[in-house]
Amino acid sequence: MIETQIITERYENQEMQRYQIAKGFDWSNISFQIPPFSREAYEEFVRMYEAFIIPKHRSWYGALVIFHLPKDITVPFKAQTDIGTLFDPQLILASELERQYKAGLIKKDNNTIVISDKALNEFVSYLIKEGHLTILCGDKDCISILPVSDTFGYLSQTKPTPKLSVNSHFFTMDIFDHDSPYDTFGVSYGLALKNGSLTQPPLFYREALLVDKSGKSYVRKISVTELSVKINGTTFKDGENSAFYQRPVDRVTPKTSGTDIVIIGNKVIAYHKGGETIIPSSGFVIQTNENIPFVEAEVIYGGLEDYIFGIQVGSAVVKDFNKICELSSPFYDIEVDPISYPPTLYPLDYDNARAPRMAIGATNDDKPILIWAEGCSKLRYDIGNESAGTSLLELADFGYRQGLKHLVNLDGGGSAEMFIDAKAMMHVSDRHPDNSDSERPVPMGLIIRV
Repeated sequence: MIETQIITERYENQEMQRYQIAKGFDWSNISFQIPPFSREAYEEFVRMYEAFIIPKHRSWYGALVIFHLPKDITVPFKAQTDIGTLFDPQLILASELERQYKAGLIKKDNNTIVISDKALNEFVSYLIKEGHLTILCGDKDCISILPVSDTFGYLSQTKPTPKLSVNSHFFTMDIFDHDSPYDTFGVSYGLALKNGSLTQPPLFYREALLVDKSGKSYVRKISVTELSVKINGTTFKDGENSAFYQRPVDRVTPKTSGTDIVIIGNKVIAYHKGGETIIPSSGFVIQTNENIPFVEAEVIYGGLEDYIFGIQVGSAVVKDFNKICELSSPFYDIEVDPISYPPTLYPLDYDNARAPRMAIGATNDDKPILIWAEGCSKLRYDIGNESAGTSLLELADFGYRQGLKHLVNLDGGGSAEMFIDAKAMMHVSDRHPDNSDSERPVPMGLIIRV
């Protein structure tokens, strides 16, 4: 039976903070969940850019071409492109838009764009009319293409309704997360493991919370280079019959006479002959000289069969009963790192940057626990009457005071949300003008059925 409680803490400066704790279930009860895609989720993504992201830094953005193609619309362009053979219709259209923009056939004109090519202009006009493509403009004189993925929806709309659901992984959200032509927006990344099977590989050498078959939990750094990857019957291993390339070590693969296999999650999204492939921010590339067919394929990962659960998102804040007082996993720092990797706009001030938080951990007897730290509204902050949000250090302190063995930070900010029977007991930080909650669409969550 799930046990949940809300703990309220008050500070000397009159600020307050609420935490919701959920426990009383087993690791076997937890599953990863991709919420159903909805038109409303796409519209909310557009609204976030229009209402919050662009107005905050208008000089950062030019014309943003945001779109999502429903499955019943056929893309009238070839899958064989300059960046390889593509399988995602969102990427095929994005590739054509990018190609024509670079050729000078698409230009920004005040608050819209002008497309010279008749066929592309007619298709884009149709998508705008049907509500599948939106053009938003900042002040910069450039054009950016923002394809939105199919894995983007509202967690509260999961059917059948789970007893409990929370958001989990970081996902490509900011325009600076889109540093490769193979990236789409609303794609989660980082290890997602259930009963030895992976739907997402580990990336960026960050810490993961792992639970073995005996129920013992661990926190350790893990990399996709440790795994085997099986595609269409061929098993690839880094340093043997192939080389694995990922950020932040590399941005572009080396030139080769072989083939680059571009992978995001558990799918091959592109094949590119000759190398010099820009590595996706949310995935990795296998370079091989093996003779492989260029067909759409799922990926099977091997090497973690001894674990029943694994998740990799943010940094550990409690590890082996010790409070962690600084970031212990790598995060992109624009002033230091030459190669970007997401989340590219993550606040790095461990001690002071307050935000809503979501975290998963293990109790002193290795049972799972979820913690939601509420945050204030993005529109206004009513001191003393709503939560201030927590820094990672404050989250670490709270987890340590609860006597936890491990606690790992998940995606937070406006994404932080916990639902009991599809209803939230606290407030999310994304709000409408009347201060009512605005659930943020996410591509991945954790659900519990008991």
